[in-house]
Amino acid sequence: MQILLLLILVIFIGCNNDSVDDEIINGGSKIFVTLQDLDYLAIVRASDLAVLDTIKIDLNGMDMMGMNEAPHDVAVDNLNNYFFTTAMMGGHVGMYSTDDNQFISSYPIAQMPALLSLDKVNMKLYVSRGMTGNGIETNIIYELSYANNMLELINEWPVLFEYAHGIHFDETSGNVFVVSKTNDYIAKINPNEPVSGSNPMLVSMDIETTTNPTIPVNRLRPIHISAKYPYMFITCSAGEWMANQESYDEINGQVQMWNMEDMNLLATAEFDVYSRPWHIEVSPIEDKIFIALAGGPENSDSGVACLEFNNFNNEYMLNEVWKNTSSEYGTMHGITVEYDCDGNYFVYATGRTDGTIYKFDPDTGDEISRTNLAPSGNAATGGIDIDSSCGDACCD
Repeated sequence: MQILLLLILVIFIGCNNDSVDDEIINGGSKIFVTLQDLDYLAIVRASDLAVLDTIKIDLNGMDMMGMNEAPHDVAVDNLNNYFFTTAMMGGHVGMYSTDDNQFISSYPIAQMPALLSLDKVNMKLYVSRGMTGNGIETNIIYELSYANNMLELINEWPVLFEYAHGIHFDETSGNVFVVSKTNDYIAKINPNEPVSGSNPMLVSMDIETTTNPTIPVNRLRPIHISAKYPYMFITCSAGEWMANQESYDEINGQVQMWNMEDMNLLATAEFDVYSRPWHIEVSPIEDKIFIALAGGPENSDSGVACLEFNNFNNEYMLNEVWKNTSSEYGTMHGITVEYDCDGNYFVYATGRTDGTIYKFDPDTGDEISRTNLAPSGNAATGGIDIDSSCGDACCD
C-alpha cells in the first residue's frame, strides 16, 4: 500500500511541476511539510499551495530495510539557507540546502528525535526526543552546530523530567525552553552557562498537583511552545485525567502565557476538554497567537483558533478572537504564519490524518484554500515551517 501511495505522489508532483517554472519557484514564499507515513518532505508554494518538490528522507537506510524513517518536524533557517528535519524512526536529524533542496549532512540522535528549534544567528539547532517507554530516555536536549556546513554535537542538556518534547529557542534572551509532555514541567536552559543545580531551571506548570519534576502527572500534557519576548505561550492538550485509581477529572485544553524572565504564569485561555491544543505560532506583526486544535473524532471537531494577548494595569489577558473547527478537518497538527515584504499575511496548518495543508485568513479564520499532499491516500502530515520570500530582516 505504501509503495502505491509513493507512486501516486511522484506522478502527482510531476504533473504539478509541468506548470511551475523556475522564476515562480524561486520568487515566493515556500512551505515545508513533513509527510511522516511516506518518508517524504513536501515543498509547497504559499500563494496557491501548489506542490513544488518532494524530498525523499532516507537518513539511516531504513528504506532498504522496508521500514519508515518517519520525518516528524521541519525547521527552516532562511537567514543561512538551510532546512532541517527529524527522522523519528530513523534516529537522525537531516540538514538540507534551501537553494537546491539537496542533502548536506545528518547527525544520529540515539532515540527518536522529535522537535526542532533554531538559533539562526549562531547557527545552532536544538533537538528534543519523542515518546517514552521501552527503555527510551527522553530527558536529553541536544545542541548541534551547523556553522561548518555540517551537523556537529556541541552539548547535551539533561533535564530531570521525561518526555522533554516541546522546545523553543528565544533569540532575545538567548535561552532555550522545554516542556515535558507527561510531567507538566518547564525547563529553562541557558546554553551559555554550564550545567548546574540552577541550569536548567525547573518550574511546575501546575503547582497544586505537580511538585516533583521526576514524577509523571499527565494532567496538563503540554505539547508545544512559541514566544514573543518577554512572553512565552504553551499549548496543553489536557483532557481526561486519572489522578489515581479512584479519582477522575476532565481538564480543559488550554494555552498558558508565561513571562520568560521571572517564569511566572500570567494568563490562561481554555478550550473544551477534547479540543487538544497542539502546535502554536505567534504572529510576527500582531499580539496574537494561532493554535492548531487536534480535537477528537467523537468528542470535538478539529481546526484552528486565534487568541489575542494584552496587558491592562498589570493584568494579563488571553482572549479568543476566532475559532474555526469542522468535522472535515483531519486532526490539525502543525501550524505556521506567513508575513512578507509584499504584505502577504496568512496562517497555514496541516491535518495529521488527512494529508492536507490548509490556508486561513489570520483576521477571520476563514479557510482560503487547501491541498491534499497525497491524493488517494491520507499520509500523516506533521511539522510545518515557512521560507519567506524576503527573509527575516528585509522588512525591518
